[in-house]
Amino acid sequence: MTDDAFRSAVVEKAVEYLRPKLPFAPEVGLILGSGLGGYAERLPATVVAPYADIPGFPPCAVEGHAGRLVLTDRCGPRVAILQGRAHRYEGHSLEVVTRPVRVLAALGVRTLVVTCAAGALGMAQPGELLLIEDHLNLMGDNPLIGADRGGVGRAGFVEMAGAYDPRLLTLAEDAARASAVPLRRGVLACLTGPSYETAAEAAMLARLGAQAVSMSVAPEVIVARALGLRVLGLAVLTNRAGARAEGPGGHLGVVAIAHGRAAQVGALLDEVLRRLGRSSGS
Repeated sequence: MTDDAFRSAVVEKAVEYLRPKLPFAPEVGLILGSGLGGYAERLPATVVAPYADIPGFPPCAVEGHAGRLVLTDRCGPRVAILQGRAHRYEGHSLEVVTRPVRVLAALGVRTLVVTCAAGALGMAQPGELLLIEDHLNLMGDNPLIGADRGGVGRAGFVEMAGAYDPRLLTLAEDAARASAVPLRRGVLACLTGPSYETAAEAAMLARLGAQAVSMSVAPEVIVARALGLRVLGLAVLTNRAGARAEGPGGHLGVVAIAHGRAAQVGALLDEVLRRLGRSSGS
């Protein structure tokens, strides 16, 4: 068995495990990043499946990532929520990191909403919410390298212009106004981590046009686009990239700041999902 065939087999095993447990096929996938997993706790869940029980799902070993798949249809559309993600810096390949996205697509998801915690760059400020309109993949890797063309990118090449769906950007801005949540548009730079940026690196990223920097998102979006999914991205700006934290620093500080923005993030996601449900039902 080739490596590519093995990858497809792993995805199929996860789908075979999950499909009998799901009373309906999800339409929307939602990935909750560091400190944002509490959003899933406030929704009435139809199915909850720990990643540890799903064949091939990578474990979540980082604080703020519960590692559960939550299915709900009580917030508008039928939603499969990934309560946490694995990261490249944990030692996983990008194929493994993005495998849950491939599983969601195989289960029926056609729209993916990705969220993350991120460092603020340039004029962007910690505490703001960023609507991701584009990204810089600076991870030095791509999840499609060597990927099974039967499961990702049949044509072999994937168009990334307009990767963040323009209609979903407008929908999110309308949702932000309706829920009175301030929202800034911007570009997200994506690096592997786990080290944070130096002051010089943060200045470089700002000069490249980024308003925020994260250790995730780009690989998931690349795979989502290869599979034909529409993508919407949101980031909570939790710290000033390239600067020492004044309070609790490091990842625990990031998680704490993200928790502090939970009400705003929740209100925005509620309205986004409500509008997605309305558009899918029309």
